Amino acid sequence: MVYQFGNKKRVFVDWDFIEPGYGLAWGGDRPASWEMPYGIKLAVHSPRIDWEPLVKPDQPWEHDIEVHHSMFEDDGRYRLYYRIWDANPVLGEAYGGHAASFNLAYAESEDGVNWIKPNLGTHEFNGSTNNNIIHLGKPAGSPVVFKDPSADDNERYKLVFREKQDVFGATSSDGLHWDVIREPIMSGYGSDTHNIVAYSEEKGKYVGYWRGRRPVDGESPQIRRTIAYAETDDFRTWPRPKTVVGPDVHDSPDTDFYTNSYTPWPGADAHLLFPAVFERRKDLTELHMFTSRDGIAWQRISRDPVIPKGPPGSGMEAGVYAGVGMVSIKPGEWSMPIAPQSHTHNQCQYPEGVENLPHHGFVCLATWREDGFTSIEAESEGSFSTVPFVLKGGKLELSTWSNYGGAIKVELVEVLNERSRDYTPPVTGRSFDNCDVITGDNLHHKVTWNGESDISAWSGKLVRLRFKFLRSNLYAMQIK
Repeated sequence: MVYQFGNKKRVFVDWDFIEPGYGLAWGGDRPASWEMPYGIKLAVHSPRIDWEPLVKPDQPWEHDIEVHHSMFEDDGRYRLYYRIWDANPVLGEAYGGHAASFNLAYAESEDGVNWIKPNLGTHEFNGSTNNNIIHLGKPAGSPVVFKDPSADDNERYKLVFREKQDVFGATSSDGLHWDVIREPIMSGYGSDTHNIVAYSEEKGKYVGYWRGRRPVDGESPQIRRTIAYAETDDFRTWPRPKTVVGPDVHDSPDTDFYTNSYTPWPGADAHLLFPAVFERRKDLTELHMFTSRDGIAWQRISRDPVIPKGPPGSGMEAGVYAGVGMVSIKPGEWSMPIAPQSHTHNQCQYPEGVENLPHHGFVCLATWREDGFTSIEAESEGSFSTVPFVLKGGKLELSTWSNYGGAIKVELVEVLNERSRDYTPPVTGRSFDNCDVITGDNLHHKVTWNGESDISAWSGKLVRLRFKFLRSNLYAMQIK
């Protein structure tokens, strides 16, 4: 198979682009491996936690900030939509309290650091509309907001939320004043966590990641929570989602996949999930990471959480949930909103737990280096070749990091016969011997050979790249 690599950024979420080789060539005077990878692995990288709250409950209508929130950059302005409780969150009269009222609140920022809660003047609270509550006319269960690049201006912004066993949609021209669609966009589907919907320009459809359950029609406590997927041409009408990710035989039998936090990998042919994995016996959640090429078939590169619970007193000792959205606030960094938890999932289900809630929630950021979710890593020496692909462009750009004494080299090979198992030497002037050593921390490193970066002479030809590693990571590559 010949890959059409094109000019799109290539990231490493599986082995699809890596030549598997054909074992060891025996006999003769050259026993050697044929393009065999060695000494490398796919690595998952945890983010830095920036603890400074973007928003915290500092208004009378914000008794508690919930874990469901959406964040995106919009023409130079950052928007944050977050769910609030405006009453003491004791669930039900049986516990001597009253049900909380859920609302959707809004904050914005010019720099992603300093946030304001503007007076929207649309929703009444205690006799006044002087607040930042978005008026929907009904409780905002598990709300998610996104900007739709395919829509007309009067429906540019879209909102998905639930009410009881139905999922509703709403549209807006400015992201602040909303028209709720009269009929549910999905009926009889009890999705009691955020349901993430986005418009996929690649597919020309709306894609949605929803709360699933196993068994599918289960309503009892014995169900296991999963992540389900559906797509549609019409935002107002959705088919029943089908499970795409759930606990497997390597998870403990009490495991649920709670919120999903889907996001496309910015600028690349890949997709990410950050599900909050809930272990019932521990009563805590930790964030894991799943990766995909098409957004439907998913894999978990590491069984370890990408954001684990914190130690006692950290504010994250009961776990963490991820919000929706991936933004760049500082050059060379990507951030995702998260909600650290110092109280457990089940604590607010009981009156003695409610009385001892240690905090009322906030939203802060988890931050990775650009393209820094995964990498090909060589802890010592390593090497691999790409599969053959048609070269389109004239420069090779890499995102890399090398430990002390580490380095990366690259060579270019013209593939004359993709089925041949004979070793093919590199093209003249673009070999490992000619390659200028790549060291240190690089986001957009232009590969050079004796100071020359141009490879356009081989554009349109069938080629492969060979890499040599020493204590280094390769995060992304792109031909421009």
